Amino acid sequence: MTVAGALRAAAIALLVAACSSGQTTPQHPASGPARPAATHAGSTPAPDGPATQLVSYPVRVAGYRLVNKKNKPVAATTRDLKFPESFAFADTARDGYYLPGHRAHQNVYLIAGQLSQGVSPATAIGDYLGEFQAQEVHLTAEPAGPLGGEVKCWESGGFTFCMWADNGTYGVLDYRPPFGLDTVLIHHLAGLVPRFRQVMEQAKH
Repeated sequence: MTVAGALRAAAIALLVAACSSGQTTPQHPASGPARPAATHAGSTPAPDGPATQLVSYPVRVAGYRLVNKKNKPVAATTRDLKFPESFAFADTARDGYYLPGHRAHQNVYLIAGQLSQGVSPATAIGDYLGEFQAQEVHLTAEPAGPLGGEVKCWESGGFTFCMWADNGTYGVLDYRPPFGLDTVLIHHLAGLVPRFRQVMEQAKH
């Protein structure tokens, strides 16, 4: 495996392990040719939307509270250095766990940041999905909301993922559902995406 491949594998492992709270981490091979972005992102252009920027990584959003790996409240997300190095679409990245109340093992993991200049939403999502090597299931397109861009959700290795990308930012939410995997749980996580985006992003003026 190349150095770049190893970095990408490390980033995937970090992302899927984050919300497992000590559970077994699924493996996502990062070697071998990735599929073309259009296979995942679709052949139609991303919906129009404003140029955006991230203005905050909230402590509270949609009933969730920012916590650390031990589910203790914290005041700030963590700067992530490996993710931008591993994915050409990412210029910056921060990550954090969000716990709904005191329900253990239901924390949602967020990683989000600014897109690299000139990267389209479809390219960003296609690049990230390519790392799963066709292991995702129930791949769906979800409503993007007023900030535009694209939202795709899927399941892989026992985890549910939703990724958004628009004209400036990207983000991934993932969690390991306590009661199995199905499209209802995908739509539940997809419903959190616009609520996170509403407090994290704003249109550039």
